[in-house]
Amino acid sequence: MVAAFLQSELADELKKILSDFRLKNPQGERVSINIFEQLLPMPEPLDQGEIALELLENGLAEEQTAPDPYPYILVRIADGEIEDENSAQKVNLALLIGIYEPDYDKQGHKDILNIIAKIYERFAKFPVLNGRYTIQYPILWTLQDEESYPFYFGGVNLAFEIAAVRREDPYS
Repeated sequence: MVAAFLQSELADELKKILSDFRLKNPQGERVSINIFEQLLPMPEPLDQGEIALELLENGLAEEQTAPDPYPYILVRIADGEIEDENSAQKVNLALLIGIYEPDYDKQGHKDILNIIAKIYERFAKFPVLNGRYTIQYPILWTLQDEESYPFYFGGVNLAFEIAAVRREDPYS
């Protein structure tokens, strides 16, 4: 199996695991968590057609850009290891979590912890993903070190074992 397939299938699984989870976006709406693979999407400019060019050029209007991706989970392939020719491949994935929580009580870290708990619960109960990838321990998680209100960040490192490719040597 290819690590990229694992990445896509894990992203799909996270959508299922967190389908009922709703968090605020920077526009104040409660929305589903966006799941992205490897990198955050590039912000694309929105249609500027209704803004007069003279207003933009003179600084009397601001260029509109696409909304922020918050809340999100970024499924990033971190690295992998194939210990020897008979070993299964081990793939490490980093789940980078970013949320927006503007409440003054600064409890956004609890939403991050709830997301981490839902992910852990899924793989503690059912350690195999789509019959092909087996979770490996330890499962590591972390919260951000520095203040970044109203944005909060955390991460989870998951390792999966992928079936090994066996040597096919007709001359041995």
